[in-house]
Amino acid sequence: SKQLVHVKSIIRIFSVQKAKMALDAETERLRGELFAEWNKDEKSRQLERVGELLGSLKRKLITLAFLPSLGSQPSAKELLIARDVLEVGAQWSIAKGDIASFERYLSQLKCYYFDYRTQLMDSSYMNELLGLNLLSLLVQSRLAEFHTEIELLPADQLATSIYFKYPIQLEQFLMEGCYNKVFALREDSPARSYSFLLNIMTDTVRAEIASCIEKAYTRLSVADAGTMLYFSGASASDDLHAYARRRSWDLKITTCSQEFVFSQPEPEGRYVSSEGLIGNTLTYAKELERIV
Repeated sequence: SKQLVHVKSIIRIFSVQKAKMALDAETERLRGELFAEWNKDEKSRQLERVGELLGSLKRKLITLAFLPSLGSQPSAKELLIARDVLEVGAQWSIAKGDIASFERYLSQLKCYYFDYRTQLMDSSYMNELLGLNLLSLLVQSRLAEFHTEIELLPADQLATSIYFKYPIQLEQFLMEGCYNKVFALREDSPARSYSFLLNIMTDTVRAEIASCIEKAYTRLSVADAGTMLYFSGASASDDLHAYARRRSWDLKITTCSQEFVFSQPEPEGRYVSSEGLIGNTLTYAKELERIV
C-alpha cells in the first residue's frame, strides 16, 4: 500500500510538471505575440490586439502561480515573464489614456520591483514607470500620495534619475505658481510616454489662468491672451481662438485691434462705500487706543 501511495505521488507530480510545461510553452508563445505587436511603430500597432493578449497572458500567469510546485518559490524565469507582461500592460494603459488601469498594473509591478529585486535584475523600464506614477498622482492633485511614493523610492536614485527629478521639479514649480517654468519643462519630458499626462497638466494650468483672466479683465488683446495662456508655435493663433470658443469668449475686431471681451457678473450683496469703511476703521482705532 505504501508503494502504491508513493507511485501515485510520483504520477501526480509528473502530471503537474507536464501541465506546467504545457502552460509555460503557451505563455511563451503569447508573450512573443505580445512583444511583437507592442514593439511595432505607433501607427501600425493595434492597441485592441495588445489588450486581448494581455488579458490572455494574465489568465495564464494566474494559472501558473496556483499550480502546486512542491512548496518552492516562483522561479526567476516566471517572475521575469510576469514583470515583462505587467510592464507592457502599464505602458499600454498610458497609450490608451486609462489612468485607473495604469495604477492597477503599477500596484502589481511594485512587488517585482521591490520585493523580488534580489532575485531579478532591475528592469530598464522601472524608473520610467515609477516616475510616471509620480506624475499621475501630481496631475490628479493627490499630493499626499505623491510625497508618500517619493519616500518609498530608492534615496540614491532620487537625485540622479531624470524620471524622478522631473515630476519632483514640476511639483515645485506648481507650488510656487511658476507656470512659465511648467510649460517650459514640458518640452523636456524624459520619455514620450509622459506626453499624455503632461497634456492633462498643461490643460489644467491653462484653465486656471483663463479663469483668472475672466475675473481680472473686462477686455484683453488677442496677442496678450496668447502670451498669458502660453500658446506658441505655428498653430498658436488657431489654438488660441479654438480655446476661446470653448470658453465662450467674445471676440471684438476693429480696424486697429482684436480683443476678447469678458462680461463681469454683478457682485453679490450690497455695495459698501469707501467713506463708510474708512470711518468705521478710524472709530475702531480710537476705541482701541482708549482700551490700551
